[in-house]
Amino acid sequence: MALSFNDLGNAGRLGNQMFQYAALRGIAANRGLDWMIPPEGADRADNYGLFEGFKLTNCKKKNQGEQFTRKRVSWREFHFNEDLYNKIEDGTDLDGYLQTEKYFLNIADEIRQDFEFKDEWKEPCVEFMDSLDNKDLVFLHIRRGNPSLQGVRGERWSYQLLQHTHPLMKKEYYINALKEFPEDQQVMVFSDVIDWCKEQPWLQGDRFMFSDNSKMLFGDGASVPYVDLCLMTMCKGAIIANSSLSWWGAWLQNGAGKVVCPTPWFGPAVAHYDMSDLIPEGWVELYNDPREIAPGEC
Repeated sequence: MALSFNDLGNAGRLGNQMFQYAALRGIAANRGLDWMIPPEGADRADNYGLFEGFKLTNCKKKNQGEQFTRKRVSWREFHFNEDLYNKIEDGTDLDGYLQTEKYFLNIADEIRQDFEFKDEWKEPCVEFMDSLDNKDLVFLHIRRGNPSLQGVRGERWSYQLLQHTHPLMKKEYYINALKEFPEDQQVMVFSDVIDWCKEQPWLQGDRFMFSDNSKMLFGDGASVPYVDLCLMTMCKGAIIANSSLSWWGAWLQNGAGKVVCPTPWFGPAVAHYDMSDLIPEGWVELYNDPREIAPGEC
């Protein structure tokens, strides 16, 4: 038997999958249990991207498969569950988002090793960083969703339409966050609407550079930005959005610089969730107004 996560890839995209994988591994290690995730190439709803993006050094063949069991534990809250971490039984299938490092701090070095990017993503990032005269970069992440997507996928992933649960980051948040860093420290901007970012008056000047690297698209039009995420990890500081992807971009820097993050994380429709365990110790939390704004505004 093992501890499994059969729905990995069915409950969120890459950043969420990274949390679920890391939490599964951390909980299994804490309990002294084997663990199992769906195999490479498994058909999933949300672009199962772990095997394609990362080396997953510690994920052996015995760790790949689906476990058929009636014992399933679903944890849909966001704060740390001590019973889940300390008492879960062998043969259980996990479900939930599990978005706190407290589930995997016990094996943090192994998780960073597993999330080392494959050479096809890492090598162009190293080459790009080596080409820069100033490598002391902070990354700034803006997530708005692609308004050009149509139908169900467009409605699902255009965060301009989901502000009641996932508020957009306002320019005031970013302007205040930039004040946490030296004025001469260069900023690399990452976004799913990078052309829109280039037009914003508050992102003008020599201080800012923009990443155009998220070019890998799946059939449903959802971007899987391995290159952008890899570049984030190579920066020395971060201004993240309310995004699991940029959370990981900051966490994988492993303390290389200051990290600024927004609060509240969610919008008013889900403000009841306890997010106190999401933000690692030492990260700087700045207020972001969760009220909705019109599409195109910031």
